[in-house]
Amino acid sequence: MADSLIRVSLFEPVAVIRRRGAPDRVVTWADLPIGRINPTIQVTAASGGAWVLYTPATADEVMERDGTSSRVGSTAIHISPSGDVVRFLDLMNVHLLGSTRHGLWLWSGHWDVNTTADWLRVRELLVLDAGGATNPTSIDRMPLMAFDDGSSPHLVVYASAPEELLDAYGGTEHTYRCLQIDLPAGDLPAALRIGAQPSTPIEATSIPGWSEDAAPATYPLAAGDPRARWDLVDLPAEQREAAVDAVCAEFADLDAYWRTPAGNTSPLADGVTDTRVDIIGRWPETRVEVSFAHPHFPQGRLRRTYRVFDDAGRVRSVHYAAIHLMEDLDTGALPPVGNPRNAVLDI
Repeated sequence: MADSLIRVSLFEPVAVIRRRGAPDRVVTWADLPIGRINPTIQVTAASGGAWVLYTPATADEVMERDGTSSRVGSTAIHISPSGDVVRFLDLMNVHLLGSTRHGLWLWSGHWDVNTTADWLRVRELLVLDAGGATNPTSIDRMPLMAFDDGSSPHLVVYASAPEELLDAYGGTEHTYRCLQIDLPAGDLPAALRIGAQPSTPIEATSIPGWSEDAAPATYPLAAGDPRARWDLVDLPAEQREAAVDAVCAEFADLDAYWRTPAGNTSPLADGVTDTRVDIIGRWPETRVEVSFAHPHFPQGRLRRTYRVFDDAGRVRSVHYAAIHLMEDLDTGALPPVGNPRNAVLDI
């Protein structure tokens, strides 16, 4: 894609394709079925286009609370420089590894690493081809990353379970050893095995493009950027109500949030009193406003507002939202008190 640039929105179903000597092309996928849960979005560049992976929140974050089925798979699309969009639906329990000339690499399964043997067992992999095919393979190690350095494709795996070493403070440090497997330029074998393919030790930090922060570079929305709204999802009324109830339950009893074995209670954070939870608006615009008295603003109330649904009406996760609020209060990460509205300071 040396003569092409594909810009993908992380919030809306739209991408702009810029090709040298040609007008910009806009592609959208507003009807893409990505479930009833607001997903996380990962974008990966490839030699033949761009990949976008939509992964729903995990069951402990949303699904068990609002009644939405936990059998919700991930969805992936491939966008070519010519504007073709290829869809892959109902990808269950997948984790992004990266992309090579073979396609998008996904690890299919659960992260079970409770024993040394778990790091050495066979893991199922899926490679999504830009033409629409799904190619399964496997590897007998815990996978870490797939990448293409321009001359060769590679898969990086953990060589073994991490080594545990005591640090100077009596804690434990973990040392990870990795292997870089050289992949064939053509078709992939049905199974990849250490010893069957050439491999060399590698430090994770030396992998091209490796970063502890896997998020893509982001840029603010500019005037003239194309916009596209998702189609509204079909969210039953009982699931809408359950989602609102789940947000309200997250902030219930903030005045007596912590409880000791003896039955004594204390607020979410020092100084929180007179908590109120209000529900405002109709689906999908519904928001929950949590307000309370606090010494930071003795003249009025502090308030935090949460959107229950995204613009398409999907359920948004508020997992750990109360704890995040506590951290902001305890660390003083609060706005100055000079800009309240109607004696309410939004935080």
